[in-house]
Amino acid sequence: MGVLGVVASVGGGTSITSQGSAGILGPATGVATSTSSILSIVGIVVEALALFAFMAIIGLVIIIVVANRADPDPSGRRPQSVYYFAVSFVTLVTSIIGSIVVVFSLIDLIGHHGPGVGDATARAVVLGSLITVASFALLRTHLRRGVALVGSEVTSPTRRVAQSYVSAVAFLSILIALVVSILVAYLIFVLAGPGVFGSLGGRTIAWRALLDALYVGGVAWLVLRTHRNLVAPGLQFFRPTGGGEA
Repeated sequence: MGVLGVVASVGGGTSITSQGSAGILGPATGVATSTSSILSIVGIVVEALALFAFMAIIGLVIIIVVANRADPDPSGRRPQSVYYFAVSFVTLVTSIIGSIVVVFSLIDLIGHHGPGVGDATARAVVLGSLITVASFALLRTHLRRGVALVGSEVTSPTRRVAQSYVSAVAFLSILIALVVSILVAYLIFVLAGPGVFGSLGGRTIAWRALLDALYVGGVAWLVLRTHRNLVAPGLQFFRPTGGGEA
């Protein structure tokens, strides 16, 4: 069960886990167990894609809208800047998706046993790793060139595009951190008092969901930390903007 599955379960829905399906159909030939594991991993991918596709759309809209302002662009570099930072945003999202597929698949092994489970997990880990490596390579190249294109002018159009990219990334990171913080707090209550808050299908499932949420929250914090000072002036949090660090 992924993080989104926990949210749905908390809302009162009924969830059927792959572990439960395996327990019913597993004794036959092991095919049902393998199919159940594959469906569980597919569910992880679908959840991650749905969540981050929505975020990518928001970020791209912000970047493109800011880039299309009718400000003078004497250098003619604004379209190139939009390209670099738009690709950077998309590849940042796909890098996170790939890493989530890898980590969630490994965490999903907790409490899962039977033929076919390891093979299905290996396939998901390899696929997620390929997505992460390819996306991160593009992210590093495009982001570095986009930042180099900004230049030293404080009010240049390229700097404005870069700042819109940083703001979009920060907004989504904070939003994810907010949701994950609430979810983590609730899962702690679930583990401490399953009789009152429900068990979400068992303590193992609750622990898996907690580990998933902690990873997503850690990624959001890391992205925010590495991006907030990417372009001067950097984004300031929990402190006055005057006299802040550049």
